[in-house]
Amino acid sequence: MIPLRPTINLYYDKIIDEMPVPNGVSDYTFSNDTYRIPMNKSKASPINFITILFNTLKVLNVERVNLFSGKETAKNLFYPLELNAGTSWYDAEFEDYIPVKSINKIKKGKMKLLIFAPTLSHDYSIMWKLRTKLDTLGSKGITRDKIYIVLGDMSRSYRRCFDNPNVYGIDWWQIYAQLAYKSRYHQEDYFWAFRNPTFHPLMPEQLEKEDFKFEDWKPKRIFTAFTGNRALHNTALISELIYAGLDVHGEYSYNLNGDLTPKDYDNFRIIDKTRSDDYITKKKEIVNNLTFVKKLDKTLEEISARPLNVDKEYYQDSLISIVSGSFSPMFDQHYLDEIDVCAPGLGIWRQIAKGHPFMALGCLNTMGYVSGEGYFLPNPITNQFYDRVAKTPQKVKLMCESISRMAQLSETEIQDKVQELIPFMEKNKQKFFNMKHQRKFEKLFGEMNYE
Repeated sequence: MIPLRPTINLYYDKIIDEMPVPNGVSDYTFSNDTYRIPMNKSKASPINFITILFNTLKVLNVERVNLFSGKETAKNLFYPLELNAGTSWYDAEFEDYIPVKSINKIKKGKMKLLIFAPTLSHDYSIMWKLRTKLDTLGSKGITRDKIYIVLGDMSRSYRRCFDNPNVYGIDWWQIYAQLAYKSRYHQEDYFWAFRNPTFHPLMPEQLEKEDFKFEDWKPKRIFTAFTGNRALHNTALISELIYAGLDVHGEYSYNLNGDLTPKDYDNFRIIDKTRSDDYITKKKEIVNNLTFVKKLDKTLEEISARPLNVDKEYYQDSLISIVSGSFSPMFDQHYLDEIDVCAPGLGIWRQIAKGHPFMALGCLNTMGYVSGEGYFLPNPITNQFYDRVAKTPQKVKLMCESISRMAQLSETEIQDKVQELIPFMEKNKQKFFNMKHQRKFEKLFGEMNYE
């Protein structure tokens, strides 16, 4: 039975003024804010710049969080090792970042190693790299039963990949986005949440430039899609929009960077091989010529670096946003469980906070998860069936069919849809900012209770 209010016990090698230094960090400094939060000084480190776990627990006012260090011990004690989302940990040996004393405590069962990595992509290749790194800990006596893993996947799809039942998920991007937006708009001091330039607090005149307003929402086009990168699911989406002749109904960005190879032009993740020969030929031609597409005034560099800072006009002039996540599971022979990943990305919560309706190209049942969290989906203008389709080419085809139907609406009908949607979008915004996330962490640590 999971306790309603579990005690969360965290062990850190160094604690200064009741604030933990991230485990695995030897060279640290302090933030300039009033909290004096210890920060990782090394930009090349695989360890997060602060302990996002502890600081999130603190600002969410999660009860019964206890810190331990030195010879202190407790039941259900975890040693957090927090990985950043970059590639620096690919070449790291995790045991080199853990002091021998702490390794011995983990080996003896006095605490469990907690790999906290909710920001990692859930691509199988990345997850396998992580498994390989964790397997090397076995030579140090840190076997799988002594390792707990927390990812951003709410379906716990990678338990079989890690050969470890102790794989858990936390809805990290919704939690992070809420804190970041509160820092941005409500002047709440979560400085560490907005260190990402995407969320950095803006001056009033900048906020005015970017703050989407319902009273000014008068769409002149159907969609806005800031894909911005060459991921295969983005290639599938943009090429399908062009194939269907829908590109004239929206604003979008796409940058291939010349990274695809000729064999990718014929990739089953981009092209639906079950459709007609004419479709396959035309789709290949489109993908082959899709080296660089940009229909926006802003540069791709600006959009990619600070996607939140796109002028509000792009949203006020469009009926719906197409949100393309950084990860979209593939129906792939290497690891079929990947298609079950449920990891709603940052872009979704960005749109909810903004109040603009959206369609999500990403994980299977993404929109279903958002609905389960209590948010309203834009059903009056979209068919959500695509959300339950695993294969990307079929998914984007269904999305385009919804966009095509919207493109048939008259200006009056579009404005009627806008007026119908506004009350629900307003409720979504209110729910987003008022959502209590403490229970998510309490549930997580309750499930991880091992004593």
